[in-house]
Amino acid sequence: MLAQEIGIDLGSANTVVVVKRRGVVASEPSVVAVNRQSQAIIAVGKAASKMIGRTPDTIISVRPIQGGVISDLNHSTALLKHMIRQIAGSRWVRPHVVLAIQSNASEVDKRALAEAAVQAGAGTVHLMEETVAAALGAGLPVEQAVGSLLVDIGSGSTNAAVISLGGVVVSASCNVAGDQMDEAIARYLKREHNLLVGAPTAERLKVEYGAALLEAATGTATLTGRLLTTGIPASVHVEAREIYHAISDLLAQIDHVVIGLLERTPPELLGDISRNGLTLTGGSALLRGLVERLADRTRLPVHLADSPQEAVAIGTGRVLENRHRVNLYRVKA
Repeated sequence: MLAQEIGIDLGSANTVVVVKRRGVVASEPSVVAVNRQSQAIIAVGKAASKMIGRTPDTIISVRPIQGGVISDLNHSTALLKHMIRQIAGSRWVRPHVVLAIQSNASEVDKRALAEAAVQAGAGTVHLMEETVAAALGAGLPVEQAVGSLLVDIGSGSTNAAVISLGGVVVSASCNVAGDQMDEAIARYLKREHNLLVGAPTAERLKVEYGAALLEAATGTATLTGRLLTTGIPASVHVEAREIYHAISDLLAQIDHVVIGLLERTPPELLGDISRNGLTLTGGSALLRGLVERLADRTRLPVHLADSPQEAVAIGTGRVLENRHRVNLYRVKA
């Protein structure tokens, strides 16, 4: 039996898997439910995600990937094992795996990710830079001697890079993305409305009413949470412009990362970028008005990738078809 060839985007919010020549075959939340006392794993992925906020104190939900890197090796291994076994079938045939990792990841981070993949059942493991994978998934000509500007805004971090000849020329990142926006919205509601809401509610508000520009913030949301003053459930009305103000400081940090990267970009590549513009990937790139905001701040054409949430995984799949296009870090079981 031939080993499967698999590409994986092990993201802070979701893990997406592609198979060579088949495309995306699985996507599940990067969550592991654990018994607090015994540390036994109760559920992984979708099943674990459904338990968030609905379990007794004896069960906790763990997100083992933080800011795009492994923060918990054991539970990351369990998550990878769950995803790999869904695709590979037999545990005796160890698949070839390409995994995406942040451009600024340390050697320790790389070894931890490779070790988790090997323990999860992978055979040969190749690591590739996440922004390069996203650029490939977005259809950018990363293997050519042309500068491509990619900004990937996920759940745990924002990563920006100028890519040429299959590698990253300059990069920048910050730990500001979707999760931090959710937290900022929850803090705002607590401060301004005395309302306590959970992360799923804050995320829903961001997705449905969040905006990167004040003029794009329209509508009114009605939501239910617990009033801090009385401790009982209550419903309040929240304007979309309030959501914008709650996340505006975080949006400014993303602006700063992108502009700072452009200031460090070699002049020879700036001409390419001026013509071809900036490409956005990542789930948080879908925030209403973000394309227009970055176009205004950078004075560049800004394009949203066709499948922004899956671009990294799609890119790893394209590398499986031709591993010589980009720089890879190889580890063998």
